[in-house]
Amino acid sequence: MGVAFTLLTILFLVVSVCLVLIILVQRPQGGGLAQAFGGGGGGTDTAFGGRTGDALTYATITAFGLYLVLAIALNIIDLKLQKGSKEEQPAAEQAATAPVSIPVTPVPAPNPGTTSVTVPLAPATTVPTESAPAAPAPAAPAAPAPAAPAAPAPAAP
Repeated sequence: MGVAFTLLTILFLVVSVCLVLIILVQRPQGGGLAQAFGGGGGGTDTAFGGRTGDALTYATITAFGLYLVLAIALNIIDLKLQKGSKEEQPAAEQAATAPVSIPVTPVPAPNPGTTSVTVPLAPATTVPTESAPAAPAPAAPAAPAPAAPAAPAPAAP
């Protein structure tokens, strides 16, 4: 279904460009916007001769018909693809996206005349425990190391 959608989209783009080009090639019937840009009002000085209006009119109608059919077909295929992707969603993904409910235990009402503070509990987490160390820690030296002998002071003159 995805390949057909891609091919129809490419064909839709080609038909769209062809429709624009066919419309641009046509000779203006009443002048209109063509005269605003210096175009002539009529005559046989068109690219394909004097009787091209009929052929280009039929080409425009055909291109527009293809354009409409492809647009409707692409919408129908896209709708089916969207419905199919929602149905094919695995149960694990649906469970992962579902909201998680946390059970709450009711707190008993305090006795009259006493003050109590309710502290919300954090969810339980598992902390990995470390096993016994593989080697004991090195022992500190018993006696400090002897200091280096000081250099003799120079004699005064």
